[in-house]
Amino acid sequence: MRIGIDAASIVGDKGGVGWHTFHLLRALLDVDHAIEYVGYLRPGSLQGGRLAGWPVHDRLRWVETPRWPMPWRGAWDRLDLYHGPNFKMHTTGRCGGIVTIHDLWLARYPEYSRKVFGQAGSSKRARATANRARRVVTVSEFSAGELHALYGIPRERVVVIHNGVSEEFAPVRDEQVLAELRARWAIPSAGFILFVGGADPRKNHRVFLEAVARSRSRLGGRAIVLVGDAEHPQGSYRTTAQSLGLEQDVRCTGRLDRDDLRRFYSFADLFVFPSQYEGFGMPVLEAMACGAPTITSSTSSLPEVAGDAAWLVAPDNVEALGQAMVTLLSDQELRERLRQRGFERARLFSWQHAALRTSALYRELCG
Repeated sequence: MRIGIDAASIVGDKGGVGWHTFHLLRALLDVDHAIEYVGYLRPGSLQGGRLAGWPVHDRLRWVETPRWPMPWRGAWDRLDLYHGPNFKMHTTGRCGGIVTIHDLWLARYPEYSRKVFGQAGSSKRARATANRARRVVTVSEFSAGELHALYGIPRERVVVIHNGVSEEFAPVRDEQVLAELRARWAIPSAGFILFVGGADPRKNHRVFLEAVARSRSRLGGRAIVLVGDAEHPQGSYRTTAQSLGLEQDVRCTGRLDRDDLRRFYSFADLFVFPSQYEGFGMPVLEAMACGAPTITSSTSSLPEVAGDAAWLVAPDNVEALGQAMVTLLSDQELRERLRQRGFERARLFSWQHAALRTSALYRELCG
């Protein structure tokens, strides 16, 4: 069986979809040795016929191609099935194609679109793709409900396959690493509270910083570490911090590589992720796998992912978020209980399991 997969997102700055595709494809190669893959990349992605960071594999062939010939590639490459893991289905195989739609954030809240002509066109195309696909894969039961509510996709055509958490996210316990973090980012001995997401309004940094400002005297002098893009057309870490008198407390790191992110997760006194909307919410599992006591939102997919291993708060409730931070920081036993539950919760989500479910779907559709 030959499966084509859109692998363009794994090159360069991956983002959430890129890391999803990266880990899923690697796990797929491990779990089913009777399937071969054609990975489609943008021109210029390969060097000497190889993709940096990927070993040569006898069941994976890379193909660089511009966008325009993709509708015919399925026939040219004799695909049985095509999988578009990034919201689009550029071609089909003998048995059609499937598409992964991770979330419907901009379909639900089109006012946050950054596109000049708005979100209507993109949402219309995504809906048409979902209707054309043999199956629509999504990453949570919440997103499956959104696909039905917003696109009218029957639930029986939607397959929920949860993301996994990479094995690289594990606790760092090297005190020298902690000392280096403190020196590099001027973090006091009191410790720090971690926020990951960027200034995108969906990630809700304003409510988080408002909660910090209201509870500042009860947070024990901890620094506030803000990871992700500090500036967005609809928000700014620094502007928000200044407006709340927190400019001396915050540390804006920008985007971090996986190693640095793992170090911050491992040494955070708290990880706070009060996102307004998530199709899955990978940072929650990454933080739990590294041992960070976690506070997250009680809405969208986040309760489904976090289970009973995090403190859940309504994302618009500044007072409740502040009180949750104060309570957890003052109760070491509760923090340790959440930490242990977090380890257990993260172990339930593996890329191997996601790959087994995905390869089973390929086989079902190809007979």
